[in-house]
Amino acid sequence: MTAIEVTMTSRSITRLVKVPTKEPSEAPRIRAVRVERKGQPPLVLPLYADVEYVFGRSSDSSVVFTDDAVSRQHGRLWCDSNLRWLFRDLSSSNGTYRNPKGQPDARLEVKGSTPVVLAVGDELLLGTERTRLVLLESAPAGAAHESRSTVRSAAAKALETRVAELAHHTLPVVLFGPSGTGKTFTARRIHELSGREGPFILVNCGRLPREHAALQSELLGHVKGAYTGALTDRVGKLFAAADGTLFLDEVESLPREAQDFLIDVLEGPGAFAPLGAAPDARPAPPRFRLISASKTPLRQSGLRRDLVERLLGDPLTLPTLDERREDVPSLVQQFLAELRQERTVDAEVTPEALALLQTRSWPGNVRELRRVVEVTAHRLAAARQARGLDTERLVIGVDALNEHLEAQSQVLGDHAPAATSVLPVLRRRPADLTRQEVQAAVDAHGGNKTHAAKALGIALNTLKAKLALET
Repeated sequence: MTAIEVTMTSRSITRLVKVPTKEPSEAPRIRAVRVERKGQPPLVLPLYADVEYVFGRSSDSSVVFTDDAVSRQHGRLWCDSNLRWLFRDLSSSNGTYRNPKGQPDARLEVKGSTPVVLAVGDELLLGTERTRLVLLESAPAGAAHESRSTVRSAAAKALETRVAELAHHTLPVVLFGPSGTGKTFTARRIHELSGREGPFILVNCGRLPREHAALQSELLGHVKGAYTGALTDRVGKLFAAADGTLFLDEVESLPREAQDFLIDVLEGPGAFAPLGAAPDARPAPPRFRLISASKTPLRQSGLRRDLVERLLGDPLTLPTLDERREDVPSLVQQFLAELRQERTVDAEVTPEALALLQTRSWPGNVRELRRVVEVTAHRLAAARQARGLDTERLVIGVDALNEHLEAQSQVLGDHAPAATSVLPVLRRRPADLTRQEVQAAVDAHGGNKTHAAKALGIALNTLKAKLALET
């Protein structure tokens, strides 16, 4: 029986490393946060242990607030090595107050550099009663911030099917594909669909320490006093992933020392323990789902052959964005929906601009497409704010996109011809518009015919008449 197939209970972790946690039935794990902002519907965000969240009025915050009572960078939320969710006020002007669950009259100010440990049900008031964060045990069905548009391409449909299949077994998985194809997102999706009780723990293999003791502390943890400076116990990544999923990102970058250690962990008899643990206090190995990701073929990566065999399991190759161009419109609408919900930037893309995005090659894949859409929207909003103009409704056109893409090309050293030279731009005269072009405009606006007609510069009745034509 391998290390990833045997069980270690939460109680045995607590007894060994003295982490002040309780059984899941007594202390529910925080998995989401509900964000309440003045004048906007509540937003529920799933929380991941490897992500830090910043809340404030700054446009680069994880969630942007418009209330003047909230500072530009008001507070930070993160998960520590012992899987506790912490919040720190970032020297905000109006302060942060915590309402512990079930204690409405016990309002406590969060101040100073010492973070506060949170529990399910706690509320954090950011400067005012109108803006608050509520910590949740789970995200209600359908309440997640992501806009899951209809899948259109055959490649995306096949990927969706494979992800669902992978969620129904516990074999190791290797996700293969170039940067930006969504390997981390796919790993999280497999974890979510699998319904595992434990957390999703990400290990960036390229950033693991090379020294053996530091590596052991990172992956297995350490006990208080294990070395100079070890003032508290620490739960390592492997034990933190108990009953959940361990995701080895950039596994091709594992240093040799880490490879040797990982092999011992995965195939050993379970005689490994946190750094500094007494010989008679060794726990059973943790049980977790193992998912790895690589952009390099594993046989060409320099990984040990026996390690490759243990990682391989059920492999999945992710398609590039150029292989699923039909998904560009739905992805763009998803990114715009997230901008509206998280960053309060309300933008739409014209049919011509959408056609440009769909025609262009994307070497950076989905990550590059997201960045181009978000940066262009923020540039437009900033330009209008600088001129004292209204930013409630932004329209991203071809000119705005080309301006950003040209600036990007100069920085990257790309000298490709302007995308408009190969772009079949839609004609503006109503009589020249084809049914297919009108339908593309409707699709680009999420099925809203009124908005599509406005973008095309035609009457709504004209648009409906075009759609009624036989193809």
